[in-house]
Amino acid sequence: MLKFAKILFVLVLLVGCAKPIDPNPKPDPEPKEEELFKKPQGNIVSSPVSIPFVYGNPIEIIENNKERISSFTFTGLKNKVIENKINGEISKKIDEMLSYINPEKLPPFRGIYAKIPRDATLGEYYVGAYPNFNFNNVLSVSFFGWYRFDISGTSEYVSIQDALNFDLTSGNQLTISDILTNDSNTQKIFSDQLAVIIAKSQDSADYIWDQTPVTLVAPFKGIKGNQQFFISSSGVHFIFDYRNPEFDNGFTSAVLHLPYSKIMPYLAVTQRFTSESFIYESPIRHAEFLELAEKVIRDELEVIDYRGVDIYYSRFISSDVPKFYLDKVPDALPYIKQTVDELIGLYEIQNAYISVYANKVGDYIGLSSQYSVYADKQYYQRWYSTYNAQGDVITLDDLFVSGYYYRNTLRDEILKIYGTSEIIDMEALLDSVQFMLNPAGISFSAYLPPMETNEPYIVDFYIPYSTFGMENLTLFDHE
Repeated sequence: MLKFAKILFVLVLLVGCAKPIDPNPKPDPEPKEEELFKKPQGNIVSSPVSIPFVYGNPIEIIENNKERISSFTFTGLKNKVIENKINGEISKKIDEMLSYINPEKLPPFRGIYAKIPRDATLGEYYVGAYPNFNFNNVLSVSFFGWYRFDISGTSEYVSIQDALNFDLTSGNQLTISDILTNDSNTQKIFSDQLAVIIAKSQDSADYIWDQTPVTLVAPFKGIKGNQQFFISSSGVHFIFDYRNPEFDNGFTSAVLHLPYSKIMPYLAVTQRFTSESFIYESPIRHAEFLELAEKVIRDELEVIDYRGVDIYYSRFISSDVPKFYLDKVPDALPYIKQTVDELIGLYEIQNAYISVYANKVGDYIGLSSQYSVYADKQYYQRWYSTYNAQGDVITLDDLFVSGYYYRNTLRDEILKIYGTSEIIDMEALLDSVQFMLNPAGISFSAYLPPMETNEPYIVDFYIPYSTFGMENLTLFDHE
């Protein structure tokens, strides 16, 4: 009994001396001032947002390219103080990217000083700036730097991306808070979507075509107010690097693309900095659509065998396109079979392909089908069709204002690309033109059937909306 009492007494002492368990032994540090989310600038924009199209800023981009440096300045603002300020900040960022050719100035990527010593020899480098988004009084610029350092017979590579985003009405830089509506939770909306993208990157060993694979070394707890980003016509691009310690992508900046379709109807950046006063020296003459539809899904069906020829059937369909429209795509299989029947025994047929594409652009639905057979040469046909919001087919005449002779523009483009030597009847070729709308322009296809004096003639070409001019197109309300 006495022995048991002594043991119990020792246990009580041990328990009494033990340090209490801290439920949160490493609490998150208080955020720094620059990490806080700032109040959105510019106009107050509330959800939901509708974006039929965007206006191109009528500024002139002046390229300034050298052997290893690609940069630019711009002109066209009435306020030259703002113009010079923005140009100066772009130039300053290029200088910063150039400073990294000195290994002592490299950013503090994890472990970089152990791999690239101060006396490392610079092998190659390329530095550049690119205007990714130039609409609705916003200019978003991405910067890149690629560097190769030679160390004792081996090479180490560093790849850096950065960005600046500007409000052209004031010259101020945007923060991530300016992208979404005032009544939305910017941190939660972006972080929740990014968490999904990051999880897919971790779970899949496959390459994701529009994402940079990322490596996590700590749980992703969301973005901060000073998150680096740039925008494009398709979405928001987040840059993760040495400023984001939960990621470790070596000496490379990781860029994650978040499509606009994932954050609608909270996208406010196209309305944030609109102004009643006109800030440009020239009138606005260009408009186009943002890529707001859900990402196109690739769906490759099983290979179809016909007389020993493999026919590969692929579909690239946006989930925003109702099945009602897909039923309008003509069946290409009879054409493929007919072509195989005509060629088999004469030539060795390699394979055949059928591809169907469907996407939503603004309020329009575009459909495309291409079918081809590869033998002694490529035998193919292409079909385009475009529908309005009511489900009606629209024609070329529907696209252009009355009095604008668009056939001249089509003719000039065909002659520029293909020349005239094989064209028998240009007017007949223009009569056969089909088209499909894209966010920034129009895809065309024209076909002349075979005749006694010529083979079938097919031309495919693309013309940006800017070539036609906004004032000549009915797609954009430019009153």
